[in-house]
Amino acid sequence: MPDKDFARDYSDLSPELIEVVRALQASLAEKRVRQQLQSVDSEQPSKLESAFTAQQAKRAGRPELFSHPQLLAALVESADAGIVSETSNGVLLTWNRGAERIFGYSAAEMVGNSRACLIPEFLKNEDAKIMSHVIEGKATLNRETVWQHKDGKFVDVAVSFSPVVEGDKVVRLSVVVSDITERKRMERALMESERKQRQRAAELRIVLDAVPAAVCIANDPECKSITGNRMAYDLLRLPQGSNLAVTEADAENGKPVHFRMFRNGRALEAHELPVQMSTFRGIEVRDFEQDVVFDDGSIRHLIGNAAPLRDAGGKVYGAVGAFIDITTRRNMEEQIRRMAHFDSLTNLPNRILLMDRLEQALAISQRNHSKTSVIFMDLDHFKKINDNLGHHVGDMLLQQVAERIRNALREVDTVSRLGGDEFVMVLPELRHTEDATTIAEKLLHALDEDFFISGEKLRISPSLGISIFPDHATDASTLIRIADKAMYHAKQAGRNTYRFYDESMKS
Repeated sequence: MPDKDFARDYSDLSPELIEVVRALQASLAEKRVRQQLQSVDSEQPSKLESAFTAQQAKRAGRPELFSHPQLLAALVESADAGIVSETSNGVLLTWNRGAERIFGYSAAEMVGNSRACLIPEFLKNEDAKIMSHVIEGKATLNRETVWQHKDGKFVDVAVSFSPVVEGDKVVRLSVVVSDITERKRMERALMESERKQRQRAAELRIVLDAVPAAVCIANDPECKSITGNRMAYDLLRLPQGSNLAVTEADAENGKPVHFRMFRNGRALEAHELPVQMSTFRGIEVRDFEQDVVFDDGSIRHLIGNAAPLRDAGGKVYGAVGAFIDITTRRNMEEQIRRMAHFDSLTNLPNRILLMDRLEQALAISQRNHSKTSVIFMDLDHFKKINDNLGHHVGDMLLQQVAERIRNALREVDTVSRLGGDEFVMVLPELRHTEDATTIAEKLLHALDEDFFISGEKLRISPSLGISIFPDHATDASTLIRIADKAMYHAKQAGRNTYRFYDESMKS
């Protein structure tokens, strides 16, 4: 085993490394002297400068000081990197302390042996090819690879192989090895972080596409670019990935805009939309209802929230909104409302809605000092049609009667079916009692024409009873009740006529 002094003897290193030592020593010596000369007047050379000049001249004549093996050994031993040399056939000649720190082997263990113990088994073939390339190519090679520590762990290293050529033949190699384990660890950690970020982004996209809501994201403070999930594009009937920030300017520039946003029947401007409001004003917008009206007339009802997106400094750079399509719910609510307030056969208001409309009409008449009339109508001999022709014919007759009544009344008037063949009309805002007479005669005339149902020609006549607010009563229920009494007096008078309520009908 070589002794310690032999292990630290670098006299057989390449001339290139000796030149490096010379340059470093000269630079360090010059730096120390110039630090001492910083406060000295530059116009006249000082004693120190003269002494330094003389010393440099003296050293210039003694180059053997710079090439002394002990100076070279000190420099190599102090290096953090592993600096080793080996013969062309792979026998190690030198092994510095930097190599000891990196790989755990002492110089006594390595000098005179091969560095094959440093090469992982799975890289031995690759290392052999590289060494062959360096020797044959006689060129410096720098690479990053993995070598192995004495305890078996892998060490990431940057290796520089520099051949020493004598007589056109590589006689030995100088190898500089740097431990880059920490850098590689950080690179791997960064790559793993980026991989996780990409994975999280992909997972978020899957989640957004899976949620049963339209999600819109404003990507800039001006909301010029708005993207969304799959449901947002499907809901607005736009191509996937297109810009959802559709404005009136787009239509003016020829870009097709096939929908508009409405709220309470009014078209919304761009800055009134929830995502834009949240971005521009930096506020949360909650339970915002809006209607998407397409150019084909179809409507989708939406409700949703929006919240601003802020950077680390709290500045708003965009917003995100989530909207649920409540069209089905709205339609069901409307259907339930119609079932509760409208007759299923004729689609006319039922008794509940009739009373509400009548109460409103009475309040308006009281405030405006006008009159409101109630007409109670019953069809004459309707039971015979049901019995002789069937209820389906009777139902169709009632539908046609309802349509003729609607056409005979004003827009402000209300016609209701109470049940069977009984209808009640509310006539608000009358100035004179005679106005009720005019409408009653229009009703008689409208029903005097033939009805054609399933190939049958039918005729039907009505009997009408009329009450007037405030002449006959001041509350809704009484007005309907006394109009009903007046209707029976019309039937007793021969039918197909009308009668106003008067005091004689009380009994």
